Amino acid sequence: MESSSQSEAEAAKAELQQFIYAASHDLQEPLRAVVAYSQLLERHLTGDETAREYLTYILGAANRMGALLRDLLTLSRAGSAKRRTMMNLNVAVQMALLKLAPAVSEASAKITRENLPEVYADELEMTQLFEHLIGNAVKFRGAGEPEIAIRWEQGSGEHLIAVADNGPGIEPAFHKEVFAAFKRLQGKEVAGSGLGLAISEKIVRAHGGRIWIESDGRSGTTVKFTLPDV
Repeated sequence: MESSSQSEAEAAKAELQQFIYAASHDLQEPLRAVVAYSQLLERHLTGDETAREYLTYILGAANRMGALLRDLLTLSRAGSAKRRTMMNLNVAVQMALLKLAPAVSEASAKITRENLPEVYADELEMTQLFEHLIGNAVKFRGAGEPEIAIRWEQGSGEHLIAVADNGPGIEPAFHKEVFAAFKRLQGKEVAGSGLGLAISEKIVRAHGGRIWIESDGRSGTTVKFTLPDV
């Protein structure tokens, strides 16, 4: 029987998630106004290069804030989808690659994948999961062209999926920290909100799986996660 303290904790957690969702959603409207009027002002400026430079900074900051709010919305809803059916993970990967096509093309990334299994999951959330994992491998690449391999192993009662890259790697000391919200190992020169792995972990856990990182910090990173074989 669930204790009173557990019920209160679950209620508090749900209330916090609802607050994050509402705040993230409502803040986007004034932010869109800042972007829209900044763009209008930029079109009317003539000859004042300093003012145009300031507006560029304003628009850049507003766009970064917009991306952060969108990721916060995704984080607040991650794992709560009720549309789970038997679906093919190859479809989720393909949909993720369509969304990532400009970044993959710009980086000349080479992506290979094994034939993935069918799982009982939410297709949209599986697409988001692969979008974050593949996107990170492309974004946090080394000096050479990114090479990303998506592999599958059949475990005992579970599927093991691995997304491996040839990037600079992640030091073992940070393997757990990177799943914390807003945790960034790179500076602001690399775009991102610091929420991608937090969203990924929440999705995997909600589907009854585990997610972790394997890397020696020098020769690439492999993100592994499991999903139940039902």
